Amino acid sequence: MSYYESHDIVELSELWRERVDSFPGLKNKIRTACQKGPVLSDDERKSSSNNRPRNDAFSFLVAGKFLAAGISVVSVDGIASGDFTCQSNADFTFRWEGTYINVECKRLQSEAQLLRRAKEAEKQITRSGRCGTIVMDCSALCRRAGHLLDNSDPDKAEFGLSKRLETEIGPEVLRSLSPTILGFMLSVRIPAMTYTGTILSPSGMRPQRRDVILSWLIIADPKHKNFEILRSVYSMLNAQHLE
Repeated sequence: MSYYESHDIVELSELWRERVDSFPGLKNKIRTACQKGPVLSDDERKSSSNNRPRNDAFSFLVAGKFLAAGISVVSVDGIASGDFTCQSNADFTFRWEGTYINVECKRLQSEAQLLRRAKEAEKQITRSGRCGTIVMDCSALCRRAGHLLDNSDPDKAEFGLSKRLETEIGPEVLRSLSPTILGFMLSVRIPAMTYTGTILSPSGMRPQRRDVILSWLIIADPKHKNFEILRSVYSMLNAQHLE
């Protein structure tokens, strides 16, 4: 599990290494998010303030992915980029063709939190007076604590996770859509062991490598006036993921 946990930290560092100086003061916030809280996500309590560092780290990770994909992020955790004067209390805000769009990020620890956290994010965006989108980390809903996903084909495993998001979680979050919400972006990141061959080792085991399976899915109302923005953002993020 330690390999899986370190993967997030390494990615967070790589995403922000050349970008963090554009957001004065953000470097210290990222450092704090990485240094505090439980070492392993399996050690988190479902309802506890000690989850805050990991929640913040997830927001910083998503904002970094947006930047890496070429999306104009103008504010992160209340800190405006030096190139913009944007007032925002959202987890982060991006600019799309002159429109500022807020993003609220939520990490779920149980299915019971799903609608509550979705509604909480919807209220945050509505109060801001802007349109927005909600990014939800559903990883804890898609695996049991302490377990790894065994697979022989990462692409099929990713597709399976995407279908699970679509059929089990998508219909639930659709109930939280409102005129101010462009849609939801659901994320799953699962630690895995991928079989790399069919020849057995002397101990009778198939060779495996440590892996991380990542899947994203958008849930949105195609009739929303800004639906195309969310679809374009998703395409840019997906292209960046495949690089």
